[in-house]
Amino acid sequence: MVIDLHDLLSKNPALVFFLVLGLGALLGNARAGSIRLGATAGVLLAGLVFGHLGYQGPSQAMEVGFILFMYSVGLQAGPRFFSVVARDGLKYAALALVTAVTAFFLARGLGEVCGFSNSLTAGLMAGALTSTPALAAAQDAVRSGLARLAEGVTPEAAIAEIGVSYAIAYVFGMMGVMLCIKAVPRIFHTDLAGEARVAARERGMPEEGEEEAALAERRHMIRVFEAKNPRVLGRTLREIGLPGLTGCVVQEIKRQARVFFPDAETRIEPGDRVAVAGEVERLEELSDFFGPGVFDRELVRAPIETATVVVTHADAVGRHVSDLHILARSGCFVTRLVRAQIELPPGVDVVVERGDLLTLAGLKSRLRELVKTLGHVERDIVQTDILTFALGIAAGIVLGKFTIRLGSVSLGLGMSGGLLASGILIGFLRSLHPTFGRVPPAAAWVVRELGILFFMAGIGLSAGGSIVSSLAAVGLPLFLSGVAVTLTPFFVALFFGRYVLRLNMALLLGGITGSMTSTPSLALVTAAAASGVPALGYAGAYAFANVFKALSGTLLMIF
Repeated sequence: MVIDLHDLLSKNPALVFFLVLGLGALLGNARAGSIRLGATAGVLLAGLVFGHLGYQGPSQAMEVGFILFMYSVGLQAGPRFFSVVARDGLKYAALALVTAVTAFFLARGLGEVCGFSNSLTAGLMAGALTSTPALAAAQDAVRSGLARLAEGVTPEAAIAEIGVSYAIAYVFGMMGVMLCIKAVPRIFHTDLAGEARVAARERGMPEEGEEEAALAERRHMIRVFEAKNPRVLGRTLREIGLPGLTGCVVQEIKRQARVFFPDAETRIEPGDRVAVAGEVERLEELSDFFGPGVFDRELVRAPIETATVVVTHADAVGRHVSDLHILARSGCFVTRLVRAQIELPPGVDVVVERGDLLTLAGLKSRLRELVKTLGHVERDIVQTDILTFALGIAAGIVLGKFTIRLGSVSLGLGMSGGLLASGILIGFLRSLHPTFGRVPPAAAWVVRELGILFFMAGIGLSAGGSIVSSLAAVGLPLFLSGVAVTLTPFFVALFFGRYVLRLNMALLLGGITGSMTSTPSLALVTAAAASGVPALGYAGAYAFANVFKALSGTLLMIF
């Protein structure tokens, strides 16, 4: 049996589509030194190749991907979008805003000078900033009729122009930020690792890497000591300050055959058997602190357990880890902090935000009580609330249909803005009421990644047919303009953050990668800093950057 591959691909758009996804993901694994192309760029390039060869994917796949991605971006931003009151939070929002505004006006100015259409200009900005939300918003402005198009230009042609311009500017947009990240420490003669250590000390964070932190988490155990040392007898646990001195925590006390949970005002009496939890290395030092180690089956009967908690409780949101008194009050450890799929160093001075995932270690009974004061256990919610998810998307689509006319100009959110707004609102309400609109983090990640990859595959396939002719017509001016729109906002944000906001350089570079929505560049910053500290800046700026750039993409098509 002979298979005509060209005929097979021509008659099976679904086959073409998933080949683009698979081959793009494979291409995305390619590395040049420490720089990895990434699945998003790989799928875009694979789509361009197949589109140039004349193959097309399913007609609705790109739109479905666009809807899922934009709504998921809103869901991710929602829990913390209305509560940017944490330390440095407003600074990161300002950093993202300065980046977006600089890129907007520069792209508009270059478009006027070079004679680019609105479509080429919007795609230029989106590609130079590697901003899929900006691309989606610009194309949606055309579909919804909000865009201002030149006479004789059809919506289909405008959408194709946006995709082509995005593809031309995207490659340097991705690589350029990485190159800048590598160059900045040399230009400013900055010891990035040293800056990260300073920021870590200021925020009470451990300086060890993530692997060491994970290893420390596994070494937590309980040992029992008999209180005989005069330095602790008659003193309260608050006065002793064991967590601050050693990082260890008193879990239980056995006094005259009675076992109880102590609080900060509990006094140590002679003969008390004190169960202490902590890292093995630190526990070994406590024989001289309390008294000799003893074996007591009743006190070591329960092992240290872990639980991952989604922070939703109003009393916990906006407070530093140290203010939660997790160690002293409940005898539990914070071993991991994840925000927007980015792992952050769980230092005592880190501000806890709505939707954060805190991994805690402690006795099961004490963990259960602590969870009630923070939020809910992540594993308790394993199903997605499909009803709210679907109706939230429907509400976003309807919201995007509303427009306001100002003279000859129609203003509105468009589908992209409507989906973002709906997602933000649902995400915020979900953080207040965990049973409402529940979407487990793993499910949210899959939906968002599939959405962006479906959308990028569709962009590549639709733009591939005209990519060569566009390169010949405006390729060089468009590429050079893209270089300018990538580099200028980067350095404007760098000087603004350094000399106006006065951010620590490690945090600043993390914030800039978030403002430029460049996740691959974050890996370079954290590697250069030998620390997870830059991820704080990334998480602070990323959600706002997506929203600001989506608005910019729409505005470039309207005005």
